[in-house]
Amino acid sequence: MAAVLSPRGEKGRAKMASHQQVLEVEYGTPGAFAQDYQANLSSGGVFVPTKRSFEPRANVVVRLRLSWCDREIDLDGEVVHVVPPELAGVGGKPGVAVQFLEPPSEVRDRLAPLCVDVGPPPAPPQGEERYAPRKAVRIAARIDFAGGSIHGRTRNLSRSGVLINLQEGSVPSGARVRVAMRHPATSEELVVEGAVIREIKSGDRVSAVAVHFDPDAAGSDTVERFVVALQGAEHTRLLGGISGPIAALGPQSIVQMFATAARRGTIILRRGEEEGLICFEGGLLRTVRVGAVTGMKALIRMLRWQDGTFEFHTSLEELGTGEAPFPLEAAVFDAVRQIDEGESVNASAFPLQARLVARHGSGDSGFSGALSKVEEALLDLAQAGFTVQRALEVIPEPDPEIFRALQSLIDGDMLELH
Repeated sequence: MAAVLSPRGEKGRAKMASHQQVLEVEYGTPGAFAQDYQANLSSGGVFVPTKRSFEPRANVVVRLRLSWCDREIDLDGEVVHVVPPELAGVGGKPGVAVQFLEPPSEVRDRLAPLCVDVGPPPAPPQGEERYAPRKAVRIAARIDFAGGSIHGRTRNLSRSGVLINLQEGSVPSGARVRVAMRHPATSEELVVEGAVIREIKSGDRVSAVAVHFDPDAAGSDTVERFVVALQGAEHTRLLGGISGPIAALGPQSIVQMFATAARRGTIILRRGEEEGLICFEGGLLRTVRVGAVTGMKALIRMLRWQDGTFEFHTSLEELGTGEAPFPLEAAVFDAVRQIDEGESVNASAFPLQARLVARHGSGDSGFSGALSKVEEALLDLAQAGFTVQRALEVIPEPDPEIFRALQSLIDGDMLELH
């Protein structure tokens, strides 16, 4: 297990303050300071409204001005999220989110005595001496187990366990695993042993697994420091982000709106247990992913969602999936065209859990020569007992094209669903 880097000392802070840009946050009353302390400062970060230009990862000094007691406190930090003025028109508040370089525990030690309106922390639930709160954390993770290794992204994390969205494969419940996580800012890696205690399914596919860490790991100072650092970094990254229901704007408008207003960013779309990711930069799509599905197929799938929630921030969560970047505007236009062409087929007529059953042998020369590539693939998958959802996952063509092929095979009495 990798240890978390130790924080800078007072000498280091004074040295940095002499040449780094300073961002000031003024609190006019003890109540205003207490409110921001509880919501943000105690987690190791703060959002500073400003129209000044900053690059992600820039080192800055955050100066907290407590005017009611005539006091100033400087905290070294790193810019982790930038909300440019252009996003003001789409609900954003221009400014920067800054992650403090000191661990959240040290920040609390410095600031809590000044926060007279903050009560004691809530007591842990009865019978839980080491209560481990779960918080949303999104970072890359690798799961190693007897069957190999699979990759995903964490959904939430505590020092006692983690919930991981899977990008590929699956791990059976009860399996012994090792979870490797890397801090996105420091590149430190933590490997923790544990066991899969729950599978979360989307249709018949396992979309996420919950891993419970072994007690000796969950109780170690190394794991606790690492998890707290990640939780604080994630909290700060989300400050100033924009979120809301998909239905309010529609997925196409959401993608086009943020791509027009920001030079780069990450859009996360969620519907039930499904989570999609769209990363863009300079008018190019860098990453498009829903589970194990990537590229145009994933984009078309997300643009068909009419409910759920979206979240946007101006950093790139993934740099790429191995596919060449492609123009965002043209990709959205092509995706919408394919969706419109697929409207003639009612996708709800094909239950995702229904199994494909071929009514003739897939090698029957009486009809195989007239079949499209997708139709042939569907008949082959029917021989293997695939469901509609599994077919959608493994056939690379967009979903509307697969639904049209399904309808054609059913109309031709070559395929049925059970």
